[in-house]
Amino acid sequence: GEYVYRHPGIGTEKMIDRQAEVAAQQLAKRIGIDNTFIFENPNEGWKISHFIPNAALLDPHDPDQVKEAAQMARALHAEDVTLNRKFDYLAEGKKYEALLLEKGPIEIDDYDAMARDAERLKAFAEADGAEKCLTHNDFFNLNLLRDSNGKLNLIDWEYAGMSDYASDYGTFVVTCMLDDDEADNALAYYFGRTPSVEELRHNYAYVALAGWCWYVWALQKESEGDCVGEWLDIYYQYAKRYSAKALALYE
Repeated sequence: GEYVYRHPGIGTEKMIDRQAEVAAQQLAKRIGIDNTFIFENPNEGWKISHFIPNAALLDPHDPDQVKEAAQMARALHAEDVTLNRKFDYLAEGKKYEALLLEKGPIEIDDYDAMARDAERLKAFAEADGAEKCLTHNDFFNLNLLRDSNGKLNLIDWEYAGMSDYASDYGTFVVTCMLDDDEADNALAYYFGRTPSVEELRHNYAYVALAGWCWYVWALQKESEGDCVGEWLDIYYQYAKRYSAKALALYE
């Protein structure tokens, strides 16, 4: 057969809990969401997976495919399981921020204002009282692979943990670069109905938090010598736009 070898990238030992990743991968395989997983070394982070011949990436601009992905996320969140790892976009962003500050001050004009907005949004979202569940936290089209039998697999569980259900929606909107209408439609597919204003603001907050977290991650990766290209600006733009949208609804 054919296989995929994943070698951990530069600096990932500071960012990823490999023990939690292994536990999440084993769970995903057991419940049939990821049939590619074979083995991961929990100490060194290298991983072996089945190669999917003629794999097709999910198209995030095809409504039918987005609906299928939203229903997969809904099914994952409904699983009565618990991981030892917790995932929190604000805490993750702060961890990357701390790594950046080890190299010196963050000299970006509106960085402090963005960080304060992220903290305000997290407080608003926490006050909504949503129950924590297992979330993937890197839920986007490049990690959603369809095999030749039509089976959709959700791969790459590095960031999986117990979190707010809206975490996966936030990542999907940002990293699939959905426009406002596509983002609202994806949320309606997730709920199977039109979301309430309270659900909109809660999920918008997590789009902003995902954008901010991955923006700080991108700054950290650049500081380590990796080039993230246009993603630095994409994450920044979603963080700014959805912070404004969510705060307007909350306030």
